[in-house]
Amino acid sequence: MKVNEKLSILVLPKSARKSKDGSLSLDIRITVNLKRAVISLGQKVPENLWDQEAGRMKGSTQEARLVNNTIENAKVKLRQLFSTLEAQGEEVTVEMLREAYQGKTEQPKTLLNAIDFVIERFEKKVEKQHRSIASLKKLRTIRVKTVSFIQHQYKAKDIRLDKIRFAFAEDFVDYLMLDEDINGNTAKKYLKHVKHAIKTGVERNWIPTNPIQTYKCGYIDPERDILTEQEIMILYHKHFEIKRLEEIKDAYLFMCFTGFAYKDTSLLTTDHIINFFDGQQWVVKNRHKVTSTICRESVPLLPIAKEIIEKYNNHPVRKSKGLLLPVLSNQKYNAYLKEVVDICGINKILTTHTARHTFATTVTLANGVPIETVSALLGHKSIKTTQIYAKIVAQKISEDMSALKQKLAIKLPILTLQSHEN
Repeated sequence: MKVNEKLSILVLPKSARKSKDGSLSLDIRITVNLKRAVISLGQKVPENLWDQEAGRMKGSTQEARLVNNTIENAKVKLRQLFSTLEAQGEEVTVEMLREAYQGKTEQPKTLLNAIDFVIERFEKKVEKQHRSIASLKKLRTIRVKTVSFIQHQYKAKDIRLDKIRFAFAEDFVDYLMLDEDINGNTAKKYLKHVKHAIKTGVERNWIPTNPIQTYKCGYIDPERDILTEQEIMILYHKHFEIKRLEEIKDAYLFMCFTGFAYKDTSLLTTDHIINFFDGQQWVVKNRHKVTSTICRESVPLLPIAKEIIEKYNNHPVRKSKGLLLPVLSNQKYNAYLKEVVDICGINKILTTHTARHTFATTVTLANGVPIETVSALLGHKSIKTTQIYAKIVAQKISEDMSALKQKLAIKLPILTLQSHEN
């Protein structure tokens, strides 16, 4: 039986090994790339009941069904093993297929085996609410991108862990950036997850070492548009007759004064507003975590944020769903936000993310709030993440000082001249 151009399977009786009762022992002859090997099926068939053309035992007796089921199962197993070996990206030999069928060698683990292992464990953590469904979706996306890369780079469905070389890392990042048009930072985040999956393989003795462990997944700080105090006030004092624009402006300003991300803001309800230990109103996302110390996802309400919340007390989304603010889909939000800044004459590209950046810089760090406090307010696990915003503030200080130097360069000669005249 020909399975494809590379593999064929044929069931043959061993006439030379006919038993005393006239039964024939059955073999399966496999041919891979014109090279043959024979595997014993461990079954016997009466010579007069063997149908060589059909490759099966004649009749419908229990014995015939047993023999024919054994033949069919062996064929299915051989096809599956061949496909698995071929998916690992190397030339399959008849010896490899025979040994795999006989279970003489343990099947080497592949990259997708490792990724699937990580995803399976992550799914259990999501079920127990230890990790988020959003993070799980990212892992599944990374798996899809990895499959696409393997098909593109190796013309295979999978790759064995022990066949991965250091060049895999650079090729993977280049593929994501050039072929998938993915941002460089995001591409390297994807690679970090792949590195973790391979590391998992090392920890389980699937491979001795991680071949891409030394590849650096460096992060390049992107240029971030943030609002100045003057631009924040332009937005605050601007009233839009168009309802959707007014709501977008208010939602953006709320994020500027709380530091909440778009997704978090869209899910906030009146239940998240509490009177905290200091007697002030706070937004606390996880109410069961409320203590006398600042915890993640807890932000005290500044006056403008509180004013915006009160503005929507009678809004339909507050009455029907209890939501603090009417927040549209991310796509519509960013599109309408562009209209808002154009009307206000703000020459910057603002998105859902830039409000959080503005909170970290213009609203807090630039006004002397310690970076440790800002890190806690933003929910960062590491202060290193918050230090990105400190660099932005330092850049702003540098720009302001440069402007001051120019002003002084003009004023100082005049002041010097006046002092000499006196």
